[in-house]
Amino acid sequence: MRINLINATLAVLLAAFSAMPSVVVADAASAEQMARLEARLAQLEARLATAEQETKEAKVLAATGGGQVASGSILGNGAAFDILANSAWRNLRWTQEEQWAGIRKGISEEKVVELLGPAPRSVKSLKPRVDKVLYYETSLRDRSNTLRGKISFKDGKVIAISKPNFQVLKHAK
Repeated sequence: MRINLINATLAVLLAAFSAMPSVVVADAASAEQMARLEARLAQLEARLATAEQETKEAKVLAATGGGQVASGSILGNGAAFDILANSAWRNLRWTQEEQWAGIRKGISEEKVVELLGPAPRSVKSLKPRVDKVLYYETSLRDRSNTLRGKISFKDGKVIAISKPNFQVLKHAK
């Protein structure tokens, strides 16, 4: 009986020690993965800090009415200033009257997007004769601007068009 107890104890100890290297390897792998995750987290935090700083610069510049634009700032390219000044929409394809000339009943949604660009807003319709509506507008909140267009689709084809009033835009210039 003594021999069996010693043999059993040795077998248990041998099994326990043979499992140890795999645990050590697993710990090393998880430590390596943890180090990679910590490095990625540090990168993302740095990017977030940069983005927050650029946002602060843009808000300060917009609040002060423009002024001189620093060459290394987010506003150095002019497009960001247009966005802040609510005029970036003026450079979109759908705001050009000649782009709407190709829009007619029966053409596909892909052709509409090709001509006008992606719509700022689209809605799936609850009406049975309309599947989807693309809204081309500057902003939902900007009621002072009447430059709005709307295109309705049924089975992927244009069934109704409401073009923007480009005459109002011409008179505003």
